Amino acid sequence: MKRSIDMKKDYRASELSSDEDSELQADKKPRLVVDQNILKTMDVMMHGLSYLGGSSIELKLENLSCFLSSVMESHKVDILRILETCVLEHPGHVSAYATFVGLANVRSYRFGADCIQFMVMKLRHYVIEGEWLKVRVLLRFLADLLNCNVITGASLMKLLNAFVTDCEDLSETRDNGDELARRDWLAFCVLSALPFVGKELDQRSGFSRLMLTLQIHVKKRIPLNLPLLSVWRDGTLPPQIDQLEALWNQVKTMEELQWPEPEHQLLPRPYLAFDEKLSAALQHSLPKFEMPPHQRGWSYPQTEVIFRIFEFRVTSHDELKLPSTLSIERYLLEGQILYVLQSHHLDRKKCAKHLLNIAASKPELAVCHSIVEVILGEMLRLPNAAWSAINYGSILIELCRLQPFKMPPIVVQASNIIYSKLDSMNVACFDRLVNWLSLHLSNFGFQWHWAQWAKDCLGYSYYQPKAIFLRELVAKCIRLSYYRKISTLLPQSLGSFLPPQPHPHFKYIDPQIPGAKLSEQLLEAMRDKQSEVDRISAMLKGASGITDLCKINVFTQNCMHMSSKSFSHTSATIAKYLQMFKDLAKGEDEQLTILEGIFEVWFNNQQFMIMVIQKMIRMEVLMPKYVVSWLFGPAMRRELTKMYIWEILHATVRFVQNPQRLGPKKRHAVREEPQDLTVTDSAIRSILLDIMQRIIKILCSETESPVGSDEYYRFQWILGRMQELLFTYVDEYQKLGSKLAKISADSDLHKSIAKTFQAFLVYVM
Repeated sequence: MKRSIDMKKDYRASELSSDEDSELQADKKPRLVVDQNILKTMDVMMHGLSYLGGSSIELKLENLSCFLSSVMESHKVDILRILETCVLEHPGHVSAYATFVGLANVRSYRFGADCIQFMVMKLRHYVIEGEWLKVRVLLRFLADLLNCNVITGASLMKLLNAFVTDCEDLSETRDNGDELARRDWLAFCVLSALPFVGKELDQRSGFSRLMLTLQIHVKKRIPLNLPLLSVWRDGTLPPQIDQLEALWNQVKTMEELQWPEPEHQLLPRPYLAFDEKLSAALQHSLPKFEMPPHQRGWSYPQTEVIFRIFEFRVTSHDELKLPSTLSIERYLLEGQILYVLQSHHLDRKKCAKHLLNIAASKPELAVCHSIVEVILGEMLRLPNAAWSAINYGSILIELCRLQPFKMPPIVVQASNIIYSKLDSMNVACFDRLVNWLSLHLSNFGFQWHWAQWAKDCLGYSYYQPKAIFLRELVAKCIRLSYYRKISTLLPQSLGSFLPPQPHPHFKYIDPQIPGAKLSEQLLEAMRDKQSEVDRISAMLKGASGITDLCKINVFTQNCMHMSSKSFSHTSATIAKYLQMFKDLAKGEDEQLTILEGIFEVWFNNQQFMIMVIQKMIRMEVLMPKYVVSWLFGPAMRRELTKMYIWEILHATVRFVQNPQRLGPKKRHAVREEPQDLTVTDSAIRSILLDIMQRIIKILCSETESPVGSDEYYRFQWILGRMQELLFTYVDEYQKLGSKLAKISADSDLHKSIAKTFQAFLVYVM
């Protein structure tokens, strides 16, 4: 009986507990919904500060400040988290977010203190993690808090001096690549913040010392990477300088002119609208910050070379100008354009719209010229562009569609300037330029001033850069369209730059050629659907009167010839006779013979050749090392100035580099046996070293020739391709640094080759 009563009590207790839980859940649910709504609204409103359209920035800041005033304490962590995200995602609108913190500090001194502590903690975190781009943005944000009366000038000076402490060391004993890059980057971070706070700091204690430290560092350094990273080799106007030296000159000019306000509102200062309110706030001191010393394994962003194609006056009209290269306005304008590209490059429509908004807000400046210049500069940037040429090209196409009367002429003008400088253009940029312009033309019916460019090329030799460029551009346009259309668009004067029609060539049609009889017999059997693969194999082995290599050539050409109708036909034929190909391709001579057979059939159709060779590599018919041997063999020497050779080479290296391109059994083995990763690393370094040695051998076989001769242009072309390979596989070649250093120390090496290796080693080591 007692047990029954206890059970009832337990039941009632559980019933009551259940009811209480239900009430609690019912109470929590709407609260959770409210919190989520608040967070969502906060997120939308804070990200809205980076949107140029809609309400004015002042109204957005007022609304945000009022909305957050009631939840500033209860949702402080969320506000700070969203603030950090916004600052890092929208670095072009840092001043707006600094103004928000200033207004919040007026309402809550405690919130201002917590915000500063949080941001300095994040600054330390990103320094330790080596996320240097974020470090630069956060430093710029903290500096702008001075303008919003949130922090003291003295504490900001201490922070800036902490960044340039390394630059004060004038000793040469510990200068190595990483530490030089570190000093350059820290100096660049400080310089990029000074245009916003230089006037406020100018009269403060320690500012003169800060500027002197920066000046000594900039003047003392020798930018050894400048020739390596320059788009133009030599003799270009205006002269090329790197971004650190350029920014130093611009900031120094501001100081000499007593920090004048940049024209055309290029330096956003939304906090000026709230000056009276912000001036009443109490200031905070930044927490003490010490820059951690350099650690082994830390890497730093390398300073880039400034890309210029447009001069100060870009048109004959005086009203359309670009800011001078020595003025801070040029840096600020390019910075705004870069921020938009970095934020929206994956959405071409949004990106183009934001860029044109910048142009519309500054109608007295040649902003559209600067947009095109920045996009092309980023696309051609060395050592590597951040994104593919298609990415940059799609944004330019969208700009031309939105502004059909303004943007296309600027793109044409930029293309003509680059075309005029092709003789001194770094070969490492060449493929990107061809890929971009061919894509651009394909979106506008391939309409172009072909006749004018043809006139410029009259009398040019085969190896002249402009002649190579036109040949490759026409060939790429044909790939994106079809032969007949492009041939009808080109003027007769460009006839010599038009490749032969992309038809296959089957040499065994001639009965006099050794192997023609075997070819005829094999073709008849291969076309018979009843014939088995074993029968074809027996016929090939039993043939007499010709060498084994000739048999391989016959079989390869037969396969290419009978399946030449389409890619799918060729793929099916290779798959059908895969085992035969593997049985035939036993050694280097046999594989080189297969490659020779493919080339002889498809030398007029580069796409087919690339496709077939890639497929045979993936199917393990051809070994990558033998493909490399063939590409740099004597028979292919003249082809080295053609893009498709390097496409095949890069595809071959990528196959070695990526184990996932192997067959199913080997992919499984890689997953189960981690040591295979070491094998892959060894294989990729081995093939890259082999490629480099073969290129050096070719270059050393060339005689030194006068500037302007065919031999000179050919040498420069192959040397540029060598540099491109170093850039493309920079991580792997860095691991081969000791071997490259040994090669560059060879006294018999051509000076240009040794200089290229030495500059690369300085860059990576």
